[in-house]
Amino acid sequence: MVTTCLALALATGAAAAVSPLEVTKLPRPAWNRASAPGPSARVRLTLVSSRPNAITDVRAWFARNKLDLALDRIPGGFDSGLPLHPLPAGTPSSFRGKRLIRAIRQPRRLLLVYGRDFASGRYLIGRTAGRPQYGFDFLSYAYAPRIAPGEREFVFQTPTWAVEAGGTLYVSHSHSTYARSSEGLNGYVTAIDIARRTVRWRSRPLVANAETFVLAGDVIVTGYGFAREPDYLYLLDRETGRVLQRLRVPSRAEYIVRKGNILHVRTYDRDLVVRLAKR
Repeated sequence: MVTTCLALALATGAAAAVSPLEVTKLPRPAWNRASAPGPSARVRLTLVSSRPNAITDVRAWFARNKLDLALDRIPGGFDSGLPLHPLPAGTPSSFRGKRLIRAIRQPRRLLLVYGRDFASGRYLIGRTAGRPQYGFDFLSYAYAPRIAPGEREFVFQTPTWAVEAGGTLYVSHSHSTYARSSEGLNGYVTAIDIARRTVRWRSRPLVANAETFVLAGDVIVTGYGFAREPDYLYLLDRETGRVLQRLRVPSRAEYIVRKGNILHVRTYDRDLVVRLAKR
C-alpha cells in the first residue's frame, strides 16, 4: 500500500484554504473469476412484479415510487433527467487535475469521484461538513490484465457507485461495453476498511455494472447485464463478497433503490418490484 500526502484546495467564496489529505493508492487487485457459492443467506430475492416502461421515463419512475437517488448535480454535467440534489457550496470541482464526475450522498458523508471524464473515474474522496476525511486512488483497478485487441479505449473500469457503512467503503467498478472486451474480468465490488486503508475483499466479476447497488443488513444487492449477455440481480454476502443468489431479470438493471424490504429496480425497458424475503 502506497500512501501519499496531497493537498486539496477548498474554495469558500473568493478565498481558498488548503487542507492536507492522505490519499491511499490501492495496489493492483486480484482479477479473480467465479468463486464458490457462499453460505445460505437469511433473506432471498423474490420477483413481485415486472411492467414495461417507456425507456425514457426514468424521472417519472423515481417520482411515482417516491424514490431518492442520493446523487448531486455535477457542474458541467449533462442533464440526464434524473432527480438530482444540489451540490453543497464549496465542493471542489477538480482534484489533482481530474474533474468531478459523481457526488454520492451518504448519511454522514459526501463521496466524490474525480476522473478524466465521466467514464474514467480515478479518485474517491470522502468529505464531511465540507472537509476531506479520506481518499483512495483506484488507478490500479482501471484495466483488466487481458484486453481484447482494439478494445483498450472502451474498457476503463470506473468507480460506478459507493456506499459507506460500519467503517467499510463498498465500491463497484465496471466498464460499459461487452464482458468479452476484458475477457470477462469486469463488474466487481470491492470492500475497503477505511481506518486501515486496506481491501477487505473483492467479489467475483460480472456481478455489478448497474448505476447503483444497495446494502440490506448482511447482504448487498447488485445488478449486472449487457446487450446479448445474461441479466441478473445478485445477492452478495456483505462479509465476504461471495454470491449467495442470482435472480434473472428481463434486461440490464440500471437503478436499484431500497424501501424497507422492497427493491424498486429500473431496467432498460421494464420496472421491477423485488422483495427481500426471509428464508
